[in-house]
Amino acid sequence: MIDVALIYIRQVLDEYLSVQLGVDKGCVILNNLSASDPAILEQNRNKVVVTLVNLEYESNKQFYGGQVRAVDQVNQVNPALFFNLDILLSASFDNYIEALKQLTLVVAFFQEHLSLDRTNSPALPEGLSALKFEIENSPSHKAHDLWTALGVGYLPSMLYKVRHVAVQSGQIKGSSTTVREIAGTVHP
Repeated sequence: MIDVALIYIRQVLDEYLSVQLGVDKGCVILNNLSASDPAILEQNRNKVVVTLVNLEYESNKQFYGGQVRAVDQVNQVNPALFFNLDILLSASFDNYIEALKQLTLVVAFFQEHLSLDRTNSPALPEGLSALKFEIENSPSHKAHDLWTALGVGYLPSMLYKVRHVAVQSGQIKGSSTTVREIAGTVHP
């Protein structure tokens, strides 16, 4: 589901930017940032790059689950695991002013879409109930550490946290039939 969530974020952000800029789709790419591979640098050139930079297990809340309804039975499965994704949205443009313009549109998109769910995004892929976005404020030394770890020079960028992305294997541990009817009489 991590890949599905990131691919969907890339897709809806790409659609938004193409409409705002009046250009063809393809201005947003899901890719890593790597200075060691010139081919990746070329793929990222003049695009907004979505990169997963951290994956955090969500342990603060109890999430219920463990049961999945089928037609006439209930299957027991292990509860889903929930993760928070830290995604870096970088404007990798030759022209610095264009990079700032694109980054402003990225921020506008996430300001307009604090979350994506079935009501505002009917095309949300199966398995995703909602994607909730928060800006991650990082002190300059943490931002420096991130860019150093990525091994590339700084690009205009924003860091967002995507909350509660579920991963569920769906392996059935057991099952039971559903109760269809209750019949009985009451005696005084």
